[in-house]
Amino acid sequence: MDTVLSLRADYDAFLIDVWGVLHRGESLFEGVAEVIDELASTGARVVFLSNSSRLGTTMAESLVQLGIRRDAFDGVVSSGDVTREALERRAPELFAALGPSPRAFHLGNPAFVPWLFELGLDFTEDEREAELLVATGTVKDLDELAHARERLRPLAARNVPLVCTNPDRVVPMGEKLAIGPGAVAAEYASLGGRTFLYGKPHAPIYREALARVGVSPARVVAIGDTMETDIAGARAASIASVLVTSGVHGMELGDAPEDSAIDALVARHGAAPDAVIVRFGQRSTDG
Repeated sequence: MDTVLSLRADYDAFLIDVWGVLHRGESLFEGVAEVIDELASTGARVVFLSNSSRLGTTMAESLVQLGIRRDAFDGVVSSGDVTREALERRAPELFAALGPSPRAFHLGNPAFVPWLFELGLDFTEDEREAELLVATGTVKDLDELAHARERLRPLAARNVPLVCTNPDRVVPMGEKLAIGPGAVAAEYASLGGRTFLYGKPHAPIYREALARVGVSPARVVAIGDTMETDIAGARAASIASVLVTSGVHGMELGDAPEDSAIDALVARHGAAPDAVIVRFGQRSTDG
């Protein structure tokens, strides 16, 4: 297996996932700050790429508080950033059949996405009035997801579009996984509803990240822990990818993944990473 630093000769820019790769909320994983410092010392461009609904500027402050030097990375591009941009400019693919200030219904915690309420949307607490849905929050369990599905069924029948600020179907909550906004979007799509997602694995977040680093895609590598978003998204963007096996797929792959287990994971998802590492902060190929 490779290490992040062993990839530097082949790549000039690194698009690095956050949760599950750098940390799980309370502290950085071992070796993370040192590896990022070393990448920066070689002149590599480093952008953190996250499906969080929070804005990248807020996330950058959090990463600095955890111990990453601010001058060691170029910035953070989040799903919240690119979703906000689409809503703010009234993206034609979404707003073609809507007025400039549609009645909007929010599914999630308003405190987590204060930016959402600064864009001139007309929010309602009654989903029956909604012309636009915005899903930003996790759901507690499968029963709550099923309840959300039935609650939103009439809106799908009315062709109300749903914007999802975080495409992840599962999101880490400490050592556990919770059901993410992406799962709500998937349920809505299964009802025939129109969904709009801008984070990984979709193109908008990669366009923004590549614009930030200003490097040929052939010299860019994306590092993440989720096949469905990080690896599939990098492949769709025609950039190389590295799977961190200790993240979302860690329970399935174990601490020292066998090639057969990785092959089975790749076969199930239909996309293969260009390299595999156990942990972002590891310094030797033996993990």
